Amino acid sequence: MSKGPTPEELRARRKLRRQQEQEAAGGAMATLTEDDVAQGRPQPMMRFEQLPAAVDSPDAQGPLTAEEEQTWELCQRSFAQYKEAWFVAAGALDIALRGRLWRRDYDTAEAFIRDVADMSTSNAYRQIAGARIAALLSEPPRLELESNDLSRMRDSDDVRAYVISQRAAESLTPIREDYGDGAAADAYRTVAEAMGRDKVSQKTIAGIVRQFPRRAVEDLGADQRRKRIHELALRQAATEAAEKVRPAAPIAAFAQFVTTAESFAGKTDGMAAAYRAAAAADPAEATRLATRLRDHLTVVIDNLPDV
Repeated sequence: MSKGPTPEELRARRKLRRQQEQEAAGGAMATLTEDDVAQGRPQPMMRFEQLPAAVDSPDAQGPLTAEEEQTWELCQRSFAQYKEAWFVAAGALDIALRGRLWRRDYDTAEAFIRDVADMSTSNAYRQIAGARIAALLSEPPRLELESNDLSRMRDSDDVRAYVISQRAAESLTPIREDYGDGAAADAYRTVAEAMGRDKVSQKTIAGIVRQFPRRAVEDLGADQRRKRIHELALRQAATEAAEKVRPAAPIAAFAQFVTTAESFAGKTDGMAAAYRAAAAADPAEATRLATRLRDHLTVVIDNLPDV
């Protein structure tokens, strides 16, 4: 295979396309509103729901078809929006990768991802996985898109705005894998509402998700999930608030033990179900593990403060 275009050639090619699009727009430019313009570019902002469905073409070779050309151009518009809407661009990455549309301009998928997104292949796939969550949080589709790290929904009526970062979306992976994209988005909304915020940090989401039981341990319905996540969010908020207080060293040392105990307690909701499942699979090993747990807890009880 011949060597692909250099980064300079690719940038020149994209610049030429933008110039051609501007010329084609002509007098229509004057009618674009501020909401229609993408950071000063005479291109309407791409929205996630405007992307075509991804088509798997693992064996695609040769020139792009007319339909693939159109889809590839649409993806390239989305790649240019990484600074404004990470999840839209991630959706376009998914389309370009699954359809091998990148083959027109690049020798490898890795080179394509590095040029348009400046990230590793593994990071790109993590973002693709979280994109649908961000898109769901941004519905209905009146969007205000801001920065590479945020996506915000704006609605002047009764819809509250939520903001989610790429890393926060990635931290929801266990819930997404167990219950789907909608449940992961609902979990984020529940945390945001419980904390009275429109944006929740990756650290907070990760702390809550670590304490949320996997479906194999405890299968929860939608209402049960919301209730559990709401409780965990309040507990996480209290923990983070306590961490901001800097007590004297002796108090801090003891507080660390209390925090460890709280963390353990937060992970024991599914313990009984997990033991029953283990006992059904291997009674002897389940008994051995339960004995270890009992012995450790006995040591804890022996060392509890006399209060």
